[in-house]
Amino acid sequence: MAGIDKAAIVFSIAIALVGVGIAVVGDSVDNSPVAKTTAPKVTAQPSETKTQTDPFGDLAAKVKAEAPKAAEEVKMKDTVKVEVKEEKPMVKESAGPTTHTVDIPVGTSVPGCEASNACYLPADIEINVGDTVEWINIDTAAHTVTGGSPSDGPSGVFDSSLVMADASYAFTFNDAGSYDYFCMVHPWMVGSVTVN
Repeated sequence: MAGIDKAAIVFSIAIALVGVGIAVVGDSVDNSPVAKTTAPKVTAQPSETKTQTDPFGDLAAKVKAEAPKAAEEVKMKDTVKVEVKEEKPMVKESAGPTTHTVDIPVGTSVPGCEASNACYLPADIEINVGDTVEWINIDTAAHTVTGGSPSDGPSGVFDSSLVMADASYAFTFNDAGSYDYFCMVHPWMVGSVTVN
């Protein structure tokens, strides 16, 4: 890496100096108006011909010669060995029973939440066999979580009795099926649990 940095610095200096040399030579050209007089042509003899040499030509040649070597060193240093392992197909492991939360929101003791299906949040939940649902009463009023429906009454599968403010009730569903539930105190509050 140090060789590259040195070569780059030398190359940059050489370019800058060549540019300065061109600017100096360019400024020495006589740009004064030429009188329209005919001057005798003078031809230079072979021994009198002056050739201008680039004072940095050797330096530029050296930089050009070292550049491929430096680039090769960079390629070798940047090479990374990649080991490819054969991947095994992913097998989804059973995460085991999970507890799902359903909130009983503030204000559900007054009719109106049924219009937006927001008496239990979420009102309809889908879980797996063996999972537990925990209902948390965030409201200030007491509620129930009772299996069944307001029109048919309690199913007898689960019933929380009164769940006071800031209290909760949990039930584990061990059988697949669809379970409707409601609040016996506030019958407009309905929800369902689907167990797969």
